[in-house]
Amino acid sequence: MMTMRITSLNALAAGIVLSMRAGAACDQSSSSQADQDLWQVHGCNHAFIRWAAGAYALRAKDWINRGWEDACNISLEYAKHWNAAYLLTYGLPDSEGQFHGTVDYRATAEARASKFHRALRASIADGTSFFGTYKRGVVTTYCPLYNFEIYHANPGSRGGTFVHEGWHAWLDKYNFVNGSPAGHFNGPNGNCQARNCDYFYWHGLGDFEFGQLYEHDGTANRFHSPMQVQVEYLCDIADQSHEWVPISARMAARGDANARASENFINGPGYSCGSASPMGG
Repeated sequence: MMTMRITSLNALAAGIVLSMRAGAACDQSSSSQADQDLWQVHGCNHAFIRWAAGAYALRAKDWINRGWEDACNISLEYAKHWNAAYLLTYGLPDSEGQFHGTVDYRATAEARASKFHRALRASIADGTSFFGTYKRGVVTTYCPLYNFEIYHANPGSRGGTFVHEGWHAWLDKYNFVNGSPAGHFNGPNGNCQARNCDYFYWHGLGDFEFGQLYEHDGTANRFHSPMQVQVEYLCDIADQSHEWVPISARMAARGDANARASENFINGPGYSCGSASPMGG
């Protein structure tokens, strides 16, 4: 069992780190198969575009050269962002087999202040060293989530990063330091061979009612790490999503979840999406 350190945070910066060069502009030439397949489900949904811009507190100055004025171009970052938001918002049926409900993932990812975090806004930046970062109320996503030839540039993985970085905001709100001020334990550490490592806090599938993901008791008995909520979301998309969710989007989410489950948890976990749950659900 891990002993968690509770402290006051003036600012918390956290990111999912890649061992890649920094500074390159994002590739705007195409999109992944999963993005294209999901797009075919909803098309250019203008009402959702307007809603998502407000729900994620997007600013034109951040997205102006990335599709802000061309929101139906799925090769550009803005369309890819709201494509992922569409999957996160509508992709799950909220069945008993899920880790958590849509209400939990939305409240974690979206901008509105709540019991899950203080107010956020979603931004974007060039660079290939990170998938996402959180700092002082801003969630920033980077080129590896948008460059179509990179495995993680799919709507499930993008939404998983929204949830991951939103959970750093949860740590900030409740004054937790998850290993270090950067929001992760330094690796390699235990089973984790990556640079950023987390614990997986085991819980039964029914232990958190939908809408209760934000709850904690200050101990490892009722707690989540950023990598954990990300993997749980990805597995829910892979295993529990509506039938209309394309198989390409499900498979991409499964691959991302299983890789993180294998590589990023200090204590395992010894399972993969689609297998029997180790949490007693």
